[in-house]
Amino acid sequence: MSVTNNDNNSQLAWLKKGIQTLDTIGWRALKIKALCAQLNVTKGSFYHWFKSKRDYEMQVLAYWKQRFTQGFIEQAEQGKTSREKLSILGRQCIDGAINGNRLEFEINAWSFQDEAVKKFVTSVYQQRHQYLLKLLGDLYDDPIDVKKHGLILYALVVGVDFFYRPLSPEELELIFADYMI
Repeated sequence: MSVTNNDNNSQLAWLKKGIQTLDTIGWRALKIKALCAQLNVTKGSFYHWFKSKRDYEMQVLAYWKQRFTQGFIEQAEQGKTSREKLSILGRQCIDGAINGNRLEFEINAWSFQDEAVKKFVTSVYQQRHQYLLKLLGDLYDDPIDVKKHGLILYALVVGVDFFYRPLSPEELELIFADYMI
């Protein structure tokens, strides 16, 4: 099979397929053979870009961090004030929940099964939480209020994925209203 002009034969295509697979099927579906079939490439293509399945998994996680943490923070930084930045982050969370994004849920579940993944995911969650605390520090004078609202807001973000039923857009707006403009 020729893969010379195949757009799927790139490292980015592999990483995007990994994110899509995590979001739609789950971490257990990150199988080289199945991913090759979906991308219509040979197994050699996989090993051209990645040393091993573990290398691929960790690069998928790094791509997730770049897109859904650093990318979100970069977008939030377009706001002029910390309140605007929080509002942008809140909108991103609401949009992800409305669109049925399972990615965070699946990565979190994976982290409970794999110690290396857990270590990586924990560092991402810490980065996210620290960014929230930085923004909240500009809104609240009392460090206890900063900590309290940081915990509440982060728990809300995580909790949305674990609610017993899908939340409506109106309910999501209500949940995040105190942190939005």
